[in-house]
Amino acid sequence: MAAKTTDETGKRTPRRGRAADVLESARERTLSAYEAARGRTTDVTRQVTDQLSVYPVGAVIAGLAAGALFGVLLPRTRRETELLGATGRRLAVAARDAAQKGVDAGRERIDQVTGKVVNKVGSAVMEVVGGKD
Repeated sequence: MAAKTTDETGKRTPRRGRAADVLESARERTLSAYEAARGRTTDVTRQVTDQLSVYPVGAVIAGLAAGALFGVLLPRTRRETELLGATGRRLAVAARDAAQKGVDAGRERIDQVTGKVVNKVGSAVMEVVGGKD
């Protein structure tokens, strides 16, 4: 016969076994970890979405870099080489060209923004210097 105990209200309840207690504790910790991971994932997703809207060229460059990294890290199979030999080389050249165009566009945009900032700072300095005469 199972041992009896009382709960916080004083009612007699069957005593749960040690295994049941361990299982319940593990379930609670797992649920807590899941909720924390879910919340963190939501936060990271929101941050990435915000960054993508602010820096779309950077996102393209990062995507191309990540794709190139995965392409380099994954081993080529013999069958892949047979089927895509020449096509793969053409794709690699096209991807390299596209990546370079993305980098060039990013640099051009940075130059434009930097030029505007330099012009505004220069104008502000001239106003201050000119105002003191």
